[in-house]
Amino acid sequence: MRARLLVIFAGICFGTTGTAQALGPKGASSLSIGAVRLLVGSLMLILVATVSRKSATRTVTPVRARTWFVAGIAMSFYQLTFFAAVRSTGVAVGTVVALGSAPALTGLLSWIVNRHRPSRIWFVATAIAVIGVSTIATSGASAHVKPVGVLLALGAGLSYALFAVSSKEILHSGISTENAMARIFAIGAVPLLPILLIGNTHWLFTPRGIALALWLGLVPTAIAYLAYGAGLRYVHANEASTLTLAEPLTATILGTVLLHEHPAAIAWFGVALIFIGLVFLTRDSVRQPATN
Repeated sequence: MRARLLVIFAGICFGTTGTAQALGPKGASSLSIGAVRLLVGSLMLILVATVSRKSATRTVTPVRARTWFVAGIAMSFYQLTFFAAVRSTGVAVGTVVALGSAPALTGLLSWIVNRHRPSRIWFVATAIAVIGVSTIATSGASAHVKPVGVLLALGAGLSYALFAVSSKEILHSGISTENAMARIFAIGAVPLLPILLIGNTHWLFTPRGIALALWLGLVPTAIAYLAYGAGLRYVHANEASTLTLAEPLTATILGTVLLHEHPAAIAWFGVALIFIGLVFLTRDSVRQPATN
């Protein structure tokens, strides 16, 4: 239960990302924001890993370089597609579609890669959640739904699924959560560095820009992924992705309250369906402890 609460807490932290971007400097591009988030977040994670230096309490088995690469690059693509989706189709829809699709995609990948077949309840609950996501994404014009934005959000969901499955394998090796997340994010930050060199980063040197960079690097990255990694160690990857549906719920509420977005009434029905799917999967998770 503690592990699942940690993942839910991480999801709540994730849910502040889109709203923080919307409240940030108007001239900031999606690419530069994603690059700054990953760079600042990786530096904070490296600092935490260096300071903690926990003594090994278990044998650490070697992890394939390909697994590290997939986890890091998937996180890079997640930044690019997620922020572009939020910019295109709004905080509520962009976040809900991205993270709402992640459980189904993670379950499929985990089944293929790890031979972990999800339970029947997982299939039913995920179907309910996907219907909820579709309901929100296709709700009225007040939600500013754009096909390109939805496709970008689905790309973010796939990237997150690849990250979750790869990270689960890395953590299963016995490496500490701090070191695992620090290495993954350092790998993910490298491909985005050129964006900071050739892109427009003038917004970063403004008070709002500094506040945005620090918030994104600390709360929805360093703190969130340390909590997520600690929880992922003890739950299946598909279960963890489902628990992070606390993110779209948080983002929808923040988008409505702080940004005055007004999704149609049917969109809130979709939110309710996602919540029902989350409850079903959480109950199934309690009965079936993770062993992979």
